[in-house]
Amino acid sequence: MKAGIWLYAIAGVICAAAPVQAESVPLKPGEYQVTAVTESSSGEAGKPDTHSRCVREEHLANPDAVFNYYALNGFKPNPANKVMNVSMHGGTVSYDIEGVYAITRVEGTVSNTSFSVVRKATPKGDKALSVTMKVDGKRTGDCPAK
Repeated sequence: MKAGIWLYAIAGVICAAAPVQAESVPLKPGEYQVTAVTESSSGEAGKPDTHSRCVREEHLANPDAVFNYYALNGFKPNPANKVMNVSMHGGTVSYDIEGVYAITRVEGTVSNTSFSVVRKATPKGDKALSVTMKVDGKRTGDCPAK
């Protein structure tokens, strides 16, 4: 049970990065079906969680606003975290997030209508668990009109 608590705590760290100024994510804005699966270094794994979300043009300026599953829950970047080493070319994406408690490496692929990334958080402390989150998204159509 303790491992489960740490899994959620580290998952929060994986998902809270500050905005980054870089090239735009090459996705077409629209409604995306996004699925995430989280696993800890203890072997504890969560069940796949799937939701729909609207990816808007303004989200594409910050890769972590797109490749972050918690964007579905009102993701707010943590200003203390630093997004670094952003690279997007040839259908691949990668970047690092340095947070207070962990360093997260994000790597994956992106096309015009889909993406698949792995977010691996390595804790800075000795006793914490590392957590990996796989996030997949596929465009299903236009965003609903407001």
